[in-house]
Amino acid sequence: MNLKTLTAGFLTGLCLFIKLDAFASQNLPKDAPKDIKHVLGFYFGNGENILIRENHGNLELLYRTKYEDNCFKEANVFPLTKEFFDSYTLLENGPLRIQEGTVKFQRDKDGYGISLRVGGNNYTRRFLGAGVGEKPSNFAIKSHTEEEWAAMRKTALESPMPEALKLGEETELVPASSVAGLKENNIYATSDNLFQAPLYDTQAMYVGKETAQALTKVNERLKAYGVGLVLWDAYRPWHISKLANLALPENGKSMLPDPDKEGSSHNTGNAVDVGLYDLETGEELEMISGFDEPSVRQYASYPGGTTRQRFLKELLHQEMELAGFQSIEMEWWHYEFGGNRKFAKLNMKVGN
Repeated sequence: MNLKTLTAGFLTGLCLFIKLDAFASQNLPKDAPKDIKHVLGFYFGNGENILIRENHGNLELLYRTKYEDNCFKEANVFPLTKEFFDSYTLLENGPLRIQEGTVKFQRDKDGYGISLRVGGNNYTRRFLGAGVGEKPSNFAIKSHTEEEWAAMRKTALESPMPEALKLGEETELVPASSVAGLKENNIYATSDNLFQAPLYDTQAMYVGKETAQALTKVNERLKAYGVGLVLWDAYRPWHISKLANLALPENGKSMLPDPDKEGSSHNTGNAVDVGLYDLETGEELEMISGFDEPSVRQYASYPGGTTRQRFLKELLHQEMELAGFQSIEMEWWHYEFGGNRKFAKLNMKVGN
């Protein structure tokens, strides 16, 4: 069976945003079992792209008709009926329900799905190189020596911020610790990030005063779900943006805004990168991707993963926007406060 022939599939917009009334129960969906999560992801073969996701305890196969369709808006969705371990039946969800075939996963010694057979066609798993629910990876940009980092830090600190970036409303910064219930995890003050080295020389984090007030409102509403906000990044002095740009390889400069032309919204103090944590245990919750994961899973509209992961992503999205934050499609964890107000970029050094 060739998936390209299944033309009567369940064709729908699959960015899969959970409707607001779905949150009324204030109960988080249960997590999917590990054996299920280890087969979720992308499989490629015969020039075709397949995404396997979990939906309320069942597996679904999403067939992407256009490679550039990152959130599978125009995908065909095929429910999989389990026959026995790792063997399923695919039944086309069309009006006649007569197109069916066998779907069989193959795993490696660690239990991760590595290939998929649909009817007579084989598809190979493509691990995305980072994030949750997949094989551990060491994805990172090119590492630098201590001497190279020292030279780049010196250059960044001595570089003048462009005058044009100083125009606009200047934000009053306050410690992020002033936000009740906020968990701080300053990823870029550690070496556990894409750069494999700390960008900040302090764990302390700062946000705009109004942004802090909005984050407090979010945390108050999230209490009903037993979760709170974890803050991964907040105010970023302009020279840190310059340092990050210097550390990126030439073919990776586009990963971040050009500090000399536009600067980062983080430079204003009103942009935050956030996830969720469990109020009872203090542990960060597994979201739909890792923070700063450079893959298709970083998109806000990405429809893969598990029911719980999609629920948590949309819960975060709903509560942040209700408090006045704006989201971006490129990174589900990134939010900006202040609407269309013009804020000046700041270069005030914090910490040591």
